[in-house]
Amino acid sequence: RLVGEGARVDPGWLLRFLSNPAMSAADTDRNGARPYLKARMPTFFFSDGELRKLVRFFEAMASQAQPYIQARLEPLTEQELTLARQLFTHPAAPCLKRHATGDPAHDRNATAPNFLLARERLKPGWTSRWMVDPSLISPGTSMPSGLFRREGTRWVFSGPTPPAFANYPRDHVDLLTRYMFQLTPEEQRRLTGTRKPLLASRLQ
Repeated sequence: RLVGEGARVDPGWLLRFLSNPAMSAADTDRNGARPYLKARMPTFFFSDGELRKLVRFFEAMASQAQPYIQARLEPLTEQELTLARQLFTHPAAPCLKRHATGDPAHDRNATAPNFLLARERLKPGWTSRWMVDPSLISPGTSMPSGLFRREGTRWVFSGPTPPAFANYPRDHVDLLTRYMFQLTPEEQRRLTGTRKPLLASRLQ
């Protein structure tokens, strides 16, 4: 959906994507945002001026302030890192099931982009709003709504949480947003290694 694209993506990323939708100098016949899809946006060979006008257009249509200055996200503490991992691999939150991970076998059935793209592609504020109610932003999306509920002034995970969350007073959506924007390939590999036993325990 192009509606709200200016609010969703970093304008620098959008400029690079419109210039080269494959997001690769070597493999120019692929979908740069969703490599698991066969369909891709064609390359239109826009001039630099046309590219910048298109980016500004998307920003204006989404009522975005210019210039865009990305907010500096607070680093995760060791406790928060552990808590975020537990939420990401929670059986009730199908994060890793639907998103590409770089594993060809897994990515054959992926319906959402790799989380490693989030830092350069998405805006943190939009990402938080998306997690709270994705169907409001994109009706019909496969991303489930209702994963979080309002508790006072913060959002908390709707499903059961590990005991360690009892002493965590902060917003769970903010926690996951900061985790996504600090995700590394090594951390993602760690997550994919811990997901299987959690899902297995759910099925038993």
